[in-house]
Amino acid sequence: MSAYLLAKIRGKLSRMVEDSDLDQLVDVEPDVIVQRLQASSYAEALSETWDRPSDRLRQAFLDDVADLIHSLYEYRRALLLDVLARYRVENLKLIIRAQLHRIPSDEVRGHLFSLAWEDVDYPQLLEMPGLEAVIRALPWEEYRTRLDAVHRQVGDKQVAFPYESKLDAIYLQQLINQYQSGPMSARRILKNIVLKELLSWAFRLKGYGRSFPELVNILPDFRPVIPQDEMRHIVEDNEGWHGIGRFLGPELAGELERMDKFDLAAIEELFDRKILKVTRESFVMNPFGMGVVIGYIFIKERELSRLIEAIERARRRAQRGSDVHH
Repeated sequence: MSAYLLAKIRGKLSRMVEDSDLDQLVDVEPDVIVQRLQASSYAEALSETWDRPSDRLRQAFLDDVADLIHSLYEYRRALLLDVLARYRVENLKLIIRAQLHRIPSDEVRGHLFSLAWEDVDYPQLLEMPGLEAVIRALPWEEYRTRLDAVHRQVGDKQVAFPYESKLDAIYLQQLINQYQSGPMSARRILKNIVLKELLSWAFRLKGYGRSFPELVNILPDFRPVIPQDEMRHIVEDNEGWHGIGRFLGPELAGELERMDKFDLAAIEELFDRKILKVTRESFVMNPFGMGVVIGYIFIKERELSRLIEAIERARRRAQRGSDVHH
């Protein structure tokens, strides 16, 4: 990674909203949020209108990421595109649900991610005459092949889960492959991201009544990051989830041990803190590595999530106030 790109990332970091400022946005009015964001990278997105602010913030984040992609060499760009493929996956899930349940495209179009780094007309996919046509139009061979296999198996059943789980599996398998073969500077971050996503998915599937053998058939090959017997113990045994502690390090593992009951949201937060720790270490120990780019995106995603949460809370309060006055 060039010194130019590193300087660009550090400049972007300087415009982030501090955690302390994010904490103060919890119970303020919409206008106050806009004012507090004037020095951030989201200022322009909120400068003209308060219409659909969450979508505008989300797009500002994606445009910011697109700016980084064009500064990377091709082989490093491929790694970043695999990390960002989850936004592609979310678009495709939305399109599949719209196709299966015949949701009008006007209700869906505004919720699609606009991905400047992909030459794909997602809104046009919404207009395709059926899911089979959508699958044929996809520009990625692996997606076409694997989704076509699902379509042949499912037939005319209007169930989105088989398609969505296959999309998630493709995404996570790509990350696992990058963890195995990508640059060393990115591997620790990738491993922790994969572990968080895998374990979250496995516990949710268990909550839906899926057995461990069924989990193995749905999830990608996770053995490069966690042995199958260990995954079985963590997911199946009532107290097995404490085994996650070995991936978190002593301090966070101690917090996990103090949990008196299983709390998936709390475990995901512990993983997020681990990823943040590894990211900060990457900035110090390997400041020109790809871990800095991936870590920056992770940090921005957390910032965006908290901002959207604050804005949606403010909008709900404003709506309740309006309803009372009327």
